[in-house]
Amino acid sequence: MAINEYKVYSFRDYIEVTTTIGKSRKIAPNSPPVLWSRGHRQEEWNLQPTLLRDVPFGAMNIFSDKISGRAVEEEVRRQHYLAKNYHFLPKDPKTNIGWYEVMQHHGVKTRLLDWSESTLHSLLFALECFFDNEKYRTNDRIDSSPCVWILEPIEWNMETFKNILSDQDLIDQCIESLGKGSFDMNKLQQNYAGLSQVFDAYIGCVSAGHLRGIFNLSSILEELQSREYAELIYLLENGELYYCLGFLLTFIYLSTKHRKWDHIMPLSIVESYHSERIRAQKGAFSVFPYYEEDSAKQSLASLGILLDAMEYMDKANHFLHKIVLNNADEIAFEVMNAGLNISWLYPEMPVVANAIEQREIFY
Repeated sequence: MAINEYKVYSFRDYIEVTTTIGKSRKIAPNSPPVLWSRGHRQEEWNLQPTLLRDVPFGAMNIFSDKISGRAVEEEVRRQHYLAKNYHFLPKDPKTNIGWYEVMQHHGVKTRLLDWSESTLHSLLFALECFFDNEKYRTNDRIDSSPCVWILEPIEWNMETFKNILSDQDLIDQCIESLGKGSFDMNKLQQNYAGLSQVFDAYIGCVSAGHLRGIFNLSSILEELQSREYAELIYLLENGELYYCLGFLLTFIYLSTKHRKWDHIMPLSIVESYHSERIRAQKGAFSVFPYYEEDSAKQSLASLGILLDAMEYMDKANHFLHKIVLNNADEIAFEVMNAGLNISWLYPEMPVVANAIEQREIFY
């Protein structure tokens, strides 16, 4: 199915389009949908995290077929980032994915693609070059073709879960990762089959539909790691569906193994805010697995078709909306006139100070 695309020419148009999307996808008559957004200075930029975009897989072939070289790239970055920035954080992440969240928001390459729960913040990201004359040059503004992507994260995740739970080979690999301990393979397989059958109802969140199907992987991992091996096996064997699901998700998204790019999609997740910047930006994330490479994928990539970018994942890309911002400089003026500026994105003191001294749109 096709991506939904819109063109806007004013701040008012933008508000009307985002409102129209919201009204067409209500959770209930009086409940707006959950929509995440992401602003791009160039509309041709892909929905692909920096680790996949900037670290070519071909250089990683020295590693085994089962372990992704990109996992090593990401882990080395985490170790160096932790060594040099540990003392700056008021609340230290307890998991690798928590560290990736912080790294992503400060420009380190990770497999997280960041989103915002606020369409206004994403509009500011898309138009940032018109607000910041030090970071961006005149050519950046002349050449810009900004857009804002809107994601329906619940609907995207439900399609992702559907694909995961229908993949018996993947589930078997997950169970086998428990090692050579004493567990009943058949019983665990039956539990995952049962989870597939009742999944929609199981995570229905009847009293809070806006939370449906969006998880915190760090929280799940901490809970699993708090269990002794025998206790975890007992919970998995006896149909504790939360543990079955959580164990499967951590196996897919928090391990170093390759995943099938044409089947396992990114997962929409929330993480604890570990910095004021992430809080200010109302950050949320898509976590990508480490995708396997093949000749077909590499050939298409040379033509600009990136099969591991979200807009090319046709099983769920109809849950994406693209808003192209025409007349961008005038929209930026209207945005500033409405009281928005980049201190909404970067709450650090120098940015706030600059917003006090500087009230101008750059052309």
